[in-house]
Amino acid sequence: MLLPPCGGNWTGLHAPVFAIQEPAKTPPSKPGRMIYFLTTKRHDYTIRKCLRSEGKCLQAIVQPMCYAALFLKRRFPRGTYVFADHERLTESDLDKLHSVCEQLRRDPHIRLLNLPDRTLGRLALLERLHQAGINDFTGYRLEDQPRPQRFPVFVRGEDDHKGPLSSLIETQPELDAVYEQWSGRWGKASRKLVIEHCDVADEHAVYRKYAAFRIGDAILPRHLFFGSNWCVKSWELLDEHLLAEEREYIDAFPHHDQLQQIFDLAGVEFGRIDYGVRDGKLQVWEINTNPMLPVNYGGGGSARQALHEAFNQRFNDAMRVIDTPCDVEGESSLSVRPAVPIWAAPALAARFVYRRATRGQRKKVAV
Repeated sequence: MLLPPCGGNWTGLHAPVFAIQEPAKTPPSKPGRMIYFLTTKRHDYTIRKCLRSEGKCLQAIVQPMCYAALFLKRRFPRGTYVFADHERLTESDLDKLHSVCEQLRRDPHIRLLNLPDRTLGRLALLERLHQAGINDFTGYRLEDQPRPQRFPVFVRGEDDHKGPLSSLIETQPELDAVYEQWSGRWGKASRKLVIEHCDVADEHAVYRKYAAFRIGDAILPRHLFFGSNWCVKSWELLDEHLLAEEREYIDAFPHHDQLQQIFDLAGVEFGRIDYGVRDGKLQVWEINTNPMLPVNYGGGGSARQALHEAFNQRFNDAMRVIDTPCDVEGESSLSVRPAVPIWAAPALAARFVYRRATRGQRKKVAV
């Protein structure tokens, strides 16, 4: 699919020949693919804001879709399906998604990224990384009343991106008290994780949070944030020598090969990995399958603008690559058995509305 330059059109440029031919003389084109970007309805703002902003040039090839609509579909156009937002799907949702994917796999001209039977959830990923000797820490379910091997620990949600839900917990009795507190809140100890704290501060008490994207086969460095707190969510420290370190990280990208292996281990083909480095060893915090995508936040001010612009271009180029043209003739869609029968649609909608009402407010994070 041929697109104009990002953010622009063919005005003032040499338009492709077919663009100025008479319609009657234009030969029929082969069907092209689209990228269908799947999220929960409440969290489709990541892709929609991107398409209205720095990813405007992708509007012709990227179509947002929510999982509730996916589960009701009977025909699927050929294209690339990116299954994002895994963290926010329930076990029931994942079972429905697996049912859909098993049918879509029959068509070799449909590409599926982040398959539900391969993509590890947040806790499963931490456990696997620890078992593989990559992470020095692991996690537990709060509802299991865990006894961690090391302290301090902290509590966070299994299915959100709001950051820590507690301060650092130093002892087992303190953790037991936290469990009692959460379990007394209408049973809300479920879907909460206890994570062993991994201290990555340097000798100046500066914490670093690295981030990189995977888009299909491409691994792209995203940012390097610096902070004075153990939970780094934004661009706090913007000293010139730190900005130079971020630029060097993005230019050299020394962790590419290791991150490729970790993404493969996690079964993630689209997402952003957040990690630190301790004693020269990568420590992975999470892989977000529905991260903030390029938008015009102006994060970090003019000092980081060039870094934003460079990443935006790489992101858009990588998205075009996963939109591989479809060269087959005939049917352009596949008929499937819907994951949810049409008569069950009202109940499905009601469950999504209930989950949206009880999840709480979104928390804005930096990019």
